[in-house]
Amino acid sequence: PRALHTSTRAAMSRGGEYVIGIDGGTGGIRAGVFDFNGRALAFSDVPYETTYPLPARAEQRPSDWIDGLHLAVKRAVAAAQAVINDESIDVASSVRGMCVDTTCCSVVAMNDEGEAAAPCVLWMDMRASRECDDILATADGALRVNCNGQGPVSAEWMIPKALWLKRNAPETYAASRICEYQDYINFHLTGRYVGSSNNVSVRWHFDGKTPPVTLLETLGMAELLEKWPKEILDMGDVVGGLTAEAAARCGLKEGVPVVQGGADAFVGMVGLGVIEPGQLALITGSSHLHLGVASAPLHASGIFGTYRNALVKTAPFVVEGGQTSTGSVVRWFKDLCNGDHGFYDEINAEAAEIPVGAEGLTALDHFQGNRTPHVDPLSRGVISGLTLKHTRAHVYRAILESVCCGTRLIFETMARGGYEPKEVVVAGGATRSDLWLQIHADVTGINHVVTECTDAPALGSAILAALGTNAFQDISAAVESMVRRVRVVRPNPEAHAAYAREVYPAYCRMYPSLRDVWGCTRAERSSLPASTSSSLRAIVAPSLLAADQGALAAEVNRMLDEGADWLHVDIMDGHFVPNLTIGPPVVADLRKRVGPRDVFLDCHLSVSNPATLVPALADAGASSVTFHIEVASGDDARELCRSIRAHGMRAAVACKPSTSCETSGIYDLCDENLVDMVLCLSVEPGFGGQAFMPSVLDKVRALRARYPSLDIQMDGGIKIGTSSACAEAGANILVAGSAIFGAQSPASVISAFRSAIIDASRIIM
Repeated sequence: PRALHTSTRAAMSRGGEYVIGIDGGTGGIRAGVFDFNGRALAFSDVPYETTYPLPARAEQRPSDWIDGLHLAVKRAVAAAQAVINDESIDVASSVRGMCVDTTCCSVVAMNDEGEAAAPCVLWMDMRASRECDDILATADGALRVNCNGQGPVSAEWMIPKALWLKRNAPETYAASRICEYQDYINFHLTGRYVGSSNNVSVRWHFDGKTPPVTLLETLGMAELLEKWPKEILDMGDVVGGLTAEAAARCGLKEGVPVVQGGADAFVGMVGLGVIEPGQLALITGSSHLHLGVASAPLHASGIFGTYRNALVKTAPFVVEGGQTSTGSVVRWFKDLCNGDHGFYDEINAEAAEIPVGAEGLTALDHFQGNRTPHVDPLSRGVISGLTLKHTRAHVYRAILESVCCGTRLIFETMARGGYEPKEVVVAGGATRSDLWLQIHADVTGINHVVTECTDAPALGSAILAALGTNAFQDISAAVESMVRRVRVVRPNPEAHAAYAREVYPAYCRMYPSLRDVWGCTRAERSSLPASTSSSLRAIVAPSLLAADQGALAAEVNRMLDEGADWLHVDIMDGHFVPNLTIGPPVVADLRKRVGPRDVFLDCHLSVSNPATLVPALADAGASSVTFHIEVASGDDARELCRSIRAHGMRAAVACKPSTSCETSGIYDLCDENLVDMVLCLSVEPGFGGQAFMPSVLDKVRALRARYPSLDIQMDGGIKIGTSSACAEAGANILVAGSAIFGAQSPASVISAFRSAIIDASRIIM
């Protein structure tokens, strides 16, 4: 890590030369005049309007962006001139370059002259949610950046919005170029229609500068390639010079170089000096955004990216995580307490006196859902463990700790994918609370760095402008000169140990413990099909029978990262079936090795005496136990179901392909509500590689017709080609071995199976 800058640091010998960094945000546009030491001389802000014509829609007028930019630049230059107060220096004539960062992905349909054909579809606009489902269903390789193909695909991104335009505004789409805020602004400043390598990599599903051709072809919109900018420039490349018209409106000289920028948060990484592998930018505000620089590509469930060629040359790949509600929860608590201007100082002082863990109070920061790693917009916030002893300071501290635990969970999710941040550079609201900064460091165990300039995106744009105009040899030299580190917050070893021992594991247990409770209320009854129940979920369970038997714990973690809901554990004794596999000790070891992560271990007993294994499996941490009706029927089956449940596990019964559910007694167990699930094997038990038996589907159809709310599992020969038939028959839980473990992209297969269940219209997620 670079050393802290000191106030005596010598200035570069570039006196009287300046660059302009411009930040095009949601509420307005800001221009800042900077010198080559990164010192901001002056800023100017011009607001613009956002309209909300319908629920989930947000629009802006692109003409407001360029009008606001011209005015903001002119005012900032005038303000900088007043600050310098030196008639021998003309700031307007001394501007060597400018660069713009913008919101992403704010999509514009414009004609060849640069006129917008319709209002911009703003980044936060969610109208394309249906299109997202269609895109995810393609299982295209370009979707690896969306949690390794598991999804979801965000309605904020370019392709969903473009697909919505094609479907819902076909005339506008057909006659227009399709671009975004960044491209629109640069076109109006220079007359060149080019894209940013940053934007296309992080929100257009490009792999570096390579467009997602097969994805567009599958969606039937290959023509979008001709509508997008054909030339893609790296951040820091010169787009072109200011046109005469743009220069006049900005009050600058014609020909001033305009340098390529990118998305505001990613340009903010440059403004924080986060440009080397191992560094991570934590951008805090109403939400948290985690952007890390990686040296190699990685894709995993629960994270976005990695994005290739998305930043600068020293940053080969960028990985992304995010928390939806962080600072907004803190603000909610302030409003709840009727806090005034001094509230934060008071409550921080009070909370600093509360010990680690808020004396048993635990919060979950999902007040507006969870972005990563659970990717669950319907998750909800929790404050748990309240007693009459607890004060407002306890609740406040628990909220701060929950956000920091969420950040640690994201860091651990990244680590399982292969990326571990070595230092975190923080910007935004959290830097104004010494207590919150310290809790961030204590919970994560990582140094947190604070820089001098609070406007990281504008400074990042200024750095790119300086780089593009050859003021510095490379991006490292530009950052070294223009970014000042003023403070390092180091973790307290004792506090870190206390969080790791008690608070963080409790936080990790909250979401899996409560998600099914929330799930029962997610759909209105009127929206459910008549023959289904809101308690059913689409579940995909990779079978460990097909895993690397020498590295089962690693395989479990890999499948969780790929998006598995359950892990299917086959336990065979060599008697009931001609195969011998693992037993309860291995189940216990798997449970231990996955740490605080939630994992549902679905144990299928193909054994002659299942009752003897029930206590040991309960001690090992099994979640569900399935026995065969062929070895335990009648009263023996009833007693076995009761025993499994008494040991705290779900009870399930399985049957071979030739076994009748009606005559075997399975219907009796279901009628008496003794089982939580029925497993219908579509191959003979005992070994893999068998062909799927379609005759079993009739058995599944009969079960579903008789028991609409029963979990029905199918196992054996489940592949992409058979999954839809299983789901249409009524199965809501699919088990597959080689089809998942042997796939190049297991996440894509898991996603396809889950989509097949959902498309069968028999369950609600």
